[in-house]
Amino acid sequence: MNFPRSLSHFLLIAFGVLAVSATEARAIGIWHRDYASAMNEARTENKKLLIVFTGTDWIEICGKFYDEILGDPAFIETVSAKFALLKLEYPKDNVLPREEAAQKAVLREAYRVRGFPTVVLSDAAGRPFGLNGYQPLAPKEYGEQILAINAVHEEGLEVAKKATELSGEEKAKGLSRAIPDLPGTLVARFYRPEIEAVLAADPEDSLKLGGPFRKLLAEADYGKEIQKLARESKWTEMIAATDRHIASQKLAGESLQGALLNRAGFERRAGNEEAATATLRQIVAIDAKSSPGEEAARLLKSGETPAPTAEPTRATPVE
Repeated sequence: MNFPRSLSHFLLIAFGVLAVSATEARAIGIWHRDYASAMNEARTENKKLLIVFTGTDWIEICGKFYDEILGDPAFIETVSAKFALLKLEYPKDNVLPREEAAQKAVLREAYRVRGFPTVVLSDAAGRPFGLNGYQPLAPKEYGEQILAINAVHEEGLEVAKKATELSGEEKAKGLSRAIPDLPGTLVARFYRPEIEAVLAADPEDSLKLGGPFRKLLAEADYGKEIQKLARESKWTEMIAATDRHIASQKLAGESLQGALLNRAGFERRAGNEEAATATLRQIVAIDAKSSPGEEAARLLKSGETPAPTAEPTRATPVE
């Protein structure tokens, strides 16, 4: 799914809840349970958003996280002046009201949440700038860690704002500070204009960000193409798109293995089991001990169809 730059606008329109007052919000204490009410607080009170993706009814560490940290008044008091708090529960049986299930599925996919608990920090437009998870810290200490992430982000935005008056390498260096240290899929999805501004300011690639940034954009473009083709179950075209991506980006190592895992999944869905098996064996031959290599070996034994899993590396702004 190709999300617009303002995720909050998309969600609020999609679910028909543009205005929800604080008194109407469904909440657990100060913790909101729906995106619209949390975003309303963030916008009206000039806050950012702290989203916890969790499954407290079936994952022990999620319950521990809330009981020991997130639900503690010391944590809430530490962060609530800066953040609206949103707690999204994903039950084990996945039985939810239709609208709630749809909203949570959109949010989980938008932020590429692959496990619970996951903490996402975003601005009031829905753009993420920080990720976290459970850590064995005191509630106040955990809250201070969240504030520190926010402070780094705000400092980066201020540096980038001033950099617009500069030129060349110094401009590019300053602009790069607006790009948070996130997994590449999130960076390319939400910060493409900032990435392109850095590339334009440093055409000679003095900062050596051109390669990593262009790779992130290529990964994002590949993902969009695959998602579009998947809606029409065009498996053969998806295999071809994956092969083009591998060739154009000259993928190697785990990046190549991840793309090949995608291809194996498309081949199985296309009914070409022989090709899928050969692709999985190719992945194992590249590196049997890597994460994709181990997954390919497991799939060879189980006969399951792999889900798209390729994730580019993080792109770290220049300090």
